[in-house]
Amino acid sequence: MRVKKIFGVRSVTKAESEPRKKYFLVYEGEKTELLYFDAVNDMRQEISLNPLIELTPLIRSYSESGWSNPKQILDRVIQNVTEGQTGDITYGTLIDRVIDYLLEKEIISKTLQAKNIASILEWYCAEENKTRRDLVTNLEQTSAIIAGFLDKASCIATISENISDIIKSQAITYAEDFDKICLIVDRDRESFICKLDNDQYNYVLETCKKKKMGFYVTNPCFEFWLLLHFDQVLNLDKTRLLNNPKVSSRRRYAEHELNKLMPGFQKSSYDAHLLVQKIDTAIENAQQFCEEIEKLEQQVGCNLGRLIKELRE
Repeated sequence: MRVKKIFGVRSVTKAESEPRKKYFLVYEGEKTELLYFDAVNDMRQEISLNPLIELTPLIRSYSESGWSNPKQILDRVIQNVTEGQTGDITYGTLIDRVIDYLLEKEIISKTLQAKNIASILEWYCAEENKTRRDLVTNLEQTSAIIAGFLDKASCIATISENISDIIKSQAITYAEDFDKICLIVDRDRESFICKLDNDQYNYVLETCKKKKMGFYVTNPCFEFWLLLHFDQVLNLDKTRLLNNPKVSSRRRYAEHELNKLMPGFQKSSYDAHLLVQKIDTAIENAQQFCEEIEKLEQQVGCNLGRLIKELRE
């Protein structure tokens, strides 16, 4: 995980010298949620967010693309936060951050080149008898070796900056007991397993409580939160919403109903600003469904309205 944009220092408001509290937003989905909360941030004044709160999305690193399991995502966030606090990183994080930098600067593409660079770096680690989980003992020295290794082993342009500085700049600057990490996920029964011998929901719930992180769930899916922006959601079949069956080859029930209200809706392309204009309606409608995090495992509902209220305090 890494911040969407690289921040050198904690920002301050123009009128205040007080640091802004960061809310790190961690999404299960890579597109729909990001579009929505980008719009929330764009319209922060219109919807009365606290000016001393800064929304900081965390996006997937190269190796995390396609992840959908909340436990897996949570564990990686905790690892990355710990690395940012201690300065100790694994070889896996080092590889990801080098590739993320090359992608962000458009030095390489997101397809074959990224895969090839990852293979080169993992081969280097194997030659050094290191796995992705091993800690880098000397970041500056290892970074210098990797920079030279990339120059010789690949066809990409020479990295103009010091790799160790690039890696440090991508660290999550999380201030414990001041900032807040918010895990925003769907209650997807296929990826979020809840069995007696593998109760991932309870694991995530209890871990978030222990780490003082926010745990925000939409059951059955994030599209239900978007549906809450329309009063018509109150007339929908709750059983069908909870089960969210397929109603076509492309859409499940919640997304199908949302498309009726937002014709042409696509997960990666929709008018999020239009929805955010109706955010008070969503907060009010959410109160007609389940908002208790302990009960959202089994009941239709969403507690994102409570997050928005908190961001206004």
